[in-house]
Amino acid sequence: MNKQALKEKLIELQHESIASLEEKITTTHSMVDVDESDTIDPEDLSHQTESGESEQLFRQQLIKARIDLYTFEQLDMSPKSKVEAGAFVVTETFNFIVGCATTPFDFEGKHIIGVSPEAPIFREMKDLHAGDSFTVSGNAYTIKEIH
Repeated sequence: MNKQALKEKLIELQHESIASLEEKITTTHSMVDVDESDTIDPEDLSHQTESGESEQLFRQQLIKARIDLYTFEQLDMSPKSKVEAGAFVVTETFNFIVGCATTPFDFEGKHIIGVSPEAPIFREMKDLHAGDSFTVSGNAYTIKEIH
């Protein structure tokens, strides 16, 4: 596993997520601006409020996405022998990159999901080594490899 290339992929995916959120903010912001010289009916004002709430939600998500990008950029991808930030963990069912939560994605033929150090699964797998097992939500995992 080329962990440096994996880190670059994580950063690329995060940039795409940020760009998507910025586009959503722009789109919803244009819906918030009601032309006051036009006739305004109560439904327009209702949509304006909904769009404003959506815009705020997207702005909060954008802040989190930028923090996650920073986290990915700072992630130490050196080889690991135990589960810690920057470890790539292979189990019989899932592959995990530890350091920041992600949606599942594919890389070098592997299906990967990012795990945040705040996630319950991380608390169960922290400091484990290859060959160790852990259980989360009734699902048992055995660590096959750590990179």
